[in-house]
Amino acid sequence: MDRYALAMFKKLENTQISSDYPRLQINTPLALFFKRSVASQILYTSVLDEKVSFFTAPNYANPHQNSAFELVYVLKGSVTKTIEGHQYRLKAGEGYILNRRITHSEELTDGFMLVLNFTEAFFMELLNNLTAFNLKAHPVFDFIATNCSSNNDWQKNYLEFTPTVPLENPQFQILLDSLQQELATPKIGATYLQKGLFLRLLAALENQNMFALNPVVLNQSKEDYLINRLTSYIAKNYGAVSRKEIELELHYNSEYLNRLLKKHTGQTINQYASEIRLQRAKQLLTTTKLPISQITDLLHFSSDNYFYHFFKKATGTSPSRYRQKYYQD
Repeated sequence: MDRYALAMFKKLENTQISSDYPRLQINTPLALFFKRSVASQILYTSVLDEKVSFFTAPNYANPHQNSAFELVYVLKGSVTKTIEGHQYRLKAGEGYILNRRITHSEELTDGFMLVLNFTEAFFMELLNNLTAFNLKAHPVFDFIATNCSSNNDWQKNYLEFTPTVPLENPQFQILLDSLQQELATPKIGATYLQKGLFLRLLAALENQNMFALNPVVLNQSKEDYLINRLTSYIAKNYGAVSRKEIELELHYNSEYLNRLLKKHTGQTINQYASEIRLQRAKQLLTTTKLPISQITDLLHFSSDNYFYHFFKKATGTSPSRYRQKYYQD
């Protein structure tokens, strides 16, 4: 990394040594960063303290921890993330909220990602001002609040989120764009708007028509971790996965994974994948006006006829009649 890039990093954050890895100390309660691969370099953009700064540098791929929570969202392309030694590939529309004690790094080759850092003090101030708020009914808020407690310092976990349907999410993008504008502006009232938009952002992650949430506990048993990775991979692909693709992704024999899933859920891989596929089909039928032929394509059914018979067998009714009965205006 050249001297200019290093100086820019130091302006944005302080580096402390925590355990065997550097710990990045964010200097503001709420900070927004963008990372975009451009040729062989990364374009870094920071939006904080009423200004926007940017520079290009090699990808910062060193394992590190954060003093603040980290919300990551992939805007375009894909990002390879390493979390506590486990490697994951995130596609556009996917992301996670990372606990502060997690060692991680990322590699961008064709990606564009957003990173939103927020401190414990910032989150707890907002949470304490929410009246008549049932924390247990809000999984995103509950995850963050639980990891603010000093009693949970030992936990190695994060919360991943994936789109429930393979469509763009303009509502979520508007929230991100609005938050970016308010972080960059010196106008009066910007701080209040930032707090409101941040709360709306967390609430949007809890909207089941937008995202599926999956808590990942890294220090759980090997079996439990494998089941989590397996079900997450099936959900990310809307159920349209083969056992061969699962083998290649998870590096385990599919028959072993099939037995493991059956043991924990009572379902085989094919049964579990079909259930996810059916759920996504129902959601698209009842929350969008997309033609059934487009839904067939989005969920990777081989033909309209196959989708019709799959849906009719599972529900006892046709896709069009199901839409007529349950469509949500």
